[in-house]
Amino acid sequence: MSSITKSDDLNVDIFFDLLSESTDDYLFMWNIQSGIFHISENAFEDLNISHSIRENVVEVWSSIMVSEDIPLWLHDMQLIQEGKKEYHDMEYRVYNKEGQVIWVSCRGKVSKDQCNRPTYMVGRISNIGKENKFDNITGLKNRKQFEKDLTTLLNLGDQKEGVIVVLDIDNFKNINERYGYAFGDRTLNLISTQLLTVLPKGCQMYRLDGDEFAFLIENGTENLTQTIYENIQLFVTNNFIMDHQRVYISLSAGACFYPKDGHNYQKLFRHAENAVEIAKMNGKNQLVFFSKEMYQRKLKIIELQESLHNTVVNGCNEFELYYQPQIDVQTKEVVGAEALLRWHSPQHGEVSPIDFIPLLEESQLIIQVGKWVFEEAVKQCEIWQKYNPDFMMSINVSYIQLKENALLEYLKNEHNKNHSPIKNCILELTENCWVPNLQFINQEFKNIQKMGYGVAIDDFGTGYSSLSHLKELPANVIKIDRSFVQGIHEESYEYIFLEYIVKLAHVIHLKVCVEGVETEEEYQVVKKTDPDYIQGFLFGKPIPVLEFEERYFHD
Repeated sequence: MSSITKSDDLNVDIFFDLLSESTDDYLFMWNIQSGIFHISENAFEDLNISHSIRENVVEVWSSIMVSEDIPLWLHDMQLIQEGKKEYHDMEYRVYNKEGQVIWVSCRGKVSKDQCNRPTYMVGRISNIGKENKFDNITGLKNRKQFEKDLTTLLNLGDQKEGVIVVLDIDNFKNINERYGYAFGDRTLNLISTQLLTVLPKGCQMYRLDGDEFAFLIENGTENLTQTIYENIQLFVTNNFIMDHQRVYISLSAGACFYPKDGHNYQKLFRHAENAVEIAKMNGKNQLVFFSKEMYQRKLKIIELQESLHNTVVNGCNEFELYYQPQIDVQTKEVVGAEALLRWHSPQHGEVSPIDFIPLLEESQLIIQVGKWVFEEAVKQCEIWQKYNPDFMMSINVSYIQLKENALLEYLKNEHNKNHSPIKNCILELTENCWVPNLQFINQEFKNIQKMGYGVAIDDFGTGYSSLSHLKELPANVIKIDRSFVQGIHEESYEYIFLEYIVKLAHVIHLKVCVEGVETEEEYQVVKKTDPDYIQGFLFGKPIPVLEFEERYFHD
């Protein structure tokens, strides 16, 4: 030390430059009495500091620190200057030249003169983010540290209890796509800063992967967790302005308790993530607490997905089409049928379409299954047209089939093979898929109509106010949802709505089919509105092929 203090400033700078070539750390020496501060040149390359730090270390260095960390650092510097501490050992956050937050570890040793006054502090500053301990975008501890900290808590045994909460930003990819990834990174940084202001004192927060965060609440309860989440919702939704632009942010969350829900990191983290998935499946922007029942339902879904995949691989051998009759409203004669998919699973029994159709769509297996449904229904339609040449077959179509361009390509291939239109074959798509994608859907179905197929809008009246779009839709039939038939009576809203829609549809040459007619009273009222067809349990439930033929063609 004495040789350094006796040498001139140039020699000190040379000494630091030479020594810094052997390490990634930033080496420093601070003359506490004169205030002169030396730091190795690599610090100027990585950090947004100027050489004025030489004369004013406190002002320059604190300018690159995260504001929350400055008070503690200043207090430590004051103690060193006053000779009350002989060492400096802190971890805190600074901004690098790219504006990213990095965690640094600063350690220094203080020397004193014969009068016990502090003279020099010599030490090093290490970027501990390089040790994969901290996240560079937000400055929060990362996933690896989350695992380490939680494992440490769990090793304390059952005397330590608490809550793990995993937060996931809903639809964050939309922010990246609309504003760019740099904006997205700044958004993550601001979100993390805001979340820290809402969390209770001492509550540690982490950034896991992408748009996912986590925090631990020691001795937390369900009520406390719910309150914290609601505060986060309120604060983020009402205060999120980025680059003078208000951005809508919502967060889905999943929580589980330790040690009640698990005794190791892997199990607890999996449970919390499963709860997040359920929150998103239930509509997003909500908190879900893990439960064994919820977990069993999730496992059931995974099992169903695997079984669906197997049956598709095996030629859809566990599927069957049931057919529900469509009736001429005046004559009560069967004029057509709707083909409805059923799944007879050896492993799961009779699985409701409400449960398995969304899984087919989510996995895009609906594309292969949709082809199978179409082929089976068309074959059956051709058979039944031998009994009734004007017999109609309605086949449900998923938006996924259209979006992936699978249906149109398949129908073109079938059309080229057969060289003739499929008479009275009607493809149905629910109304809530039409209006948000009007231009795309219109073009798809116009092309389908050109090949000789009919088009129906299913569940009309349930999703959107689509009367203004009705004349634009390339449809042949609209199907009125069951919700407008329940409790219907003359002069009721349902009756007036139905009568108006039927008249309007007929003006623009559309047929109307009313679904869900289950009683004679409903039929008599609906009949007065003059629709073309009726479909419902009053005239027949969905049944297998042979039973349909026996009941409606072999009388």
